[in-house]
Amino acid sequence: MATEGTPVDETELATQLRTSGLVRAIADREFRRLDDNRSALVEALAAILNATDAPPIDLHVEDALAELEGRRFFLVQHVLCDLMPLLNVDQEVLLAFITRLLDTGGNDLDAGALSTAFGEWTKKDAARSSQVYESARTGDNRALRQLSTVLLMNADVEEGLIFAQAHDREAKLAAISALGAMELGKRYREVLDTLTQEASSDDEGTALRSLEAGYRAAAKRKLCAPASFDEQLERVLQTQSPSAIHLAADLLWRYREGLTENVIDLCLYTVADVDPDDIVTISHIDHASYQLVRDGRAEKVIRLLGELIDRSKGQITLGAFQSTYHALTHAGGEVLGSAVIYWLLNGGVHTRKCVANEVCSVGNDVPPFSIPKSSLPTDSSDQLFLCRKAVGWFFIDPLAAVAIPLAILRDGCPDIASDVLSLIYNPLLLSYGGKLKDYLERYVEEGGANGSSITELLTRKAAFQDAMEGIEHLVELHPSEMQREVERTQWNERMERGMEQESRRSIFEDIFAKQYILYGRSSLTPIHTGEGATHFTEIEMKSFSVSSELPLLNIVDPVGLENLLVHLKLEPREQR
Repeated sequence: MATEGTPVDETELATQLRTSGLVRAIADREFRRLDDNRSALVEALAAILNATDAPPIDLHVEDALAELEGRRFFLVQHVLCDLMPLLNVDQEVLLAFITRLLDTGGNDLDAGALSTAFGEWTKKDAARSSQVYESARTGDNRALRQLSTVLLMNADVEEGLIFAQAHDREAKLAAISALGAMELGKRYREVLDTLTQEASSDDEGTALRSLEAGYRAAAKRKLCAPASFDEQLERVLQTQSPSAIHLAADLLWRYREGLTENVIDLCLYTVADVDPDDIVTISHIDHASYQLVRDGRAEKVIRLLGELIDRSKGQITLGAFQSTYHALTHAGGEVLGSAVIYWLLNGGVHTRKCVANEVCSVGNDVPPFSIPKSSLPTDSSDQLFLCRKAVGWFFIDPLAAVAIPLAILRDGCPDIASDVLSLIYNPLLLSYGGKLKDYLERYVEEGGANGSSITELLTRKAAFQDAMEGIEHLVELHPSEMQREVERTQWNERMERGMEQESRRSIFEDIFAKQYILYGRSSLTPIHTGEGATHFTEIEMKSFSVSSELPLLNIVDPVGLENLLVHLKLEPREQR
């Protein structure tokens, strides 16, 4: 293995370049060696390829690229990106070489590195960028693909403005993108005037690209874009096309500093109509919503998520907004509590179901959110409606279900206290003891509102439990052995299918080897050092457990409980 500072055998390397070609010569060297001695290899390659009798850089390139798969291609690409700015080769040859590499790499995140390396190459000689511009004006597709990067890397505002006002659409779009990303200095107003003019175009692509570039340029200066941009944006977003919705999501995510509050509201209104199958735009909305929550705009995001879920009829779920949900949970328990209140009160069935899936979990010792007084509705009927929805949708997690009724007892209307207490008792306390009972006892000890009434409920629960003593011995309540066997078989089949599906979806399936440990307290994993030696790493196994409680009413009166929960979930809000 080569080490840092080890010289590269240029004679051997030159022979390999003439027989195998540049791409194969790099690929044939182990990637560990490239990492350790890359700079020396790049310098040696540049010296050989810049000589007068150098082999062409595209020698055997087609066959070599066909042999590369996955990670090996990008290891080679990284070396080529370091090498490219050092070369003195014909521009047409280099452009053709880069185009072939880009076609092989596709739209991977690393694809822009090749264009950046070519842009660095053009910076070494002004004649190179001028030649790219001339080729682009003649419609050369290879030059047009690199035009935006070359303009940006050379900070060529003048040429960018010329291309932005050109008739060729592809060149115009490339130049507009470059202008939005440049440091414009004193020419900021001039560029924005040009972009405003192009934003009024009837061609949607040109208008969208110009708007994006203008807001990007404004955001770089931490300024709001001119009002003329806002007017053109409103015109374009009215189409509600997928491209317009994607632009709105990108503006919220990437260029928020260039937006006024009115434009932020306009973009939020627009993205609510995103296609549920457009996972890229939905991902951008998630990134944008995450940032908006962190900026103190959680209320707007909460409304947006409810609209997205209900408008898509449940095709979009909170699972697609894990970054945003993470931001809500870490913004404080009261922020998440306010979101839960809003979604239960104003959301539809799909939103409430999504909230229940996220909020409810096994093993909670305390409610997953807290309820601020300011988030509660003022009307007593709405408060009772909220309690019924919380109990219906969160029933599987009694601590989540009881949090809202206790908040209503504390800060709500006194005239509905008896109804709220009835909900806490039936179905919650009748179904659960354990952690719910412990939590309510602590609530009373800490001086919670209506403490004496809660104590009375706990006493009734104890009496009910005493009356149930011995009921398990009633043979009539026992399922038959056949029913037990059928249930066990179905449960095992569900578990096997679930484990198989989750295993296929897990990223760890491709990263780690699977081990089945039948007996023992630890596992041994062989580690190969790469020098012929192997040592074992021992991992001690630790025990862990999660406890859950099955609701008693689901055993005693499953049909009655199911009917009650369905009624609590689906009853409509009182119209006023």
